Amino acid sequence: MELTKNYISSLLPKRLKDANKGTFGKVLVIAGSENYPGAAYLSCAAAYRVGVGLVSLATTNDVKIIVSRKLPEVTFLLRNEIEKKLLGYKVLLIGPGLGQKDKARELVHNFMMYPHKMVIDGDGLNLLSKEENWWNKIGRDVVLTPHPGEMSRLTGFSIEKIQQDRENITRQFAKKWQKTIVLKGANTIIASPRGKVAISPFVNPLLATAGTGDVLAGIVAGFLTQGLNTFDAACCGVYVHGVAGETLKEKIGSAGGLASDLLPLIPKALLNISKQRIG
Repeated sequence: MELTKNYISSLLPKRLKDANKGTFGKVLVIAGSENYPGAAYLSCAAAYRVGVGLVSLATTNDVKIIVSRKLPEVTFLLRNEIEKKLLGYKVLLIGPGLGQKDKARELVHNFMMYPHKMVIDGDGLNLLSKEENWWNKIGRDVVLTPHPGEMSRLTGFSIEKIQQDRENITRQFAKKWQKTIVLKGANTIIASPRGKVAISPFVNPLLATAGTGDVLAGIVAGFLTQGLNTFDAACCGVYVHGVAGETLKEKIGSAGGLASDLLPLIPKALLNISKQRIG
């Protein structure tokens, strides 16, 4: 099926008038490294922009300093504190800008059996691909968000083969791995472990730039934290991200956008979609 405004509007979490920050959940983001501090910022900010009550970031001291200056709303854990406080969070987002050094590999390995919902993105996927039979070592309430290169490393297929048969390959591996997969790119594909497939209507070259995937991962984690199942959270995340991208393209054209330009457009995308709801 192709994603539509009315369908996504029907899935969006309700915003109760008497809510508090606990109502909308807590997400723990494990992201960022010396060379990629911006990925941590983008994913945390995106989760907040989609309505999460509290976002915590587990990262290095250097990244903590950078992110705290740009996003004071984030709370922080040092990576050696994660295990003690992990159960206080509904959702884990792991991987954006994490790097692939030994410490990052150890983090991914240690939290593969995280008992709650999880989004794995970026270097989290690259590190997973180095684990034999990794799909049997992580839970089922997991969303994987690969671009074609990461999907190639996970499957062993060439990028060319994946791009020639995006829908069928995504469906095939969602069933095999028993995970929800978001294969990013033009007309992003979302597939569930039960064989359900949704296709994004958006083709936007403006989004072909560094950091937009980190924003998407944060949005999906945000919807998971607010109670959606993995497939619905992925569908909502892809569509809201796409609407924000279209809004930005209308403003500046098809080139020159920054991933951070999407952040203030996310609430506007949510408002636009919810206004289209029928009934």
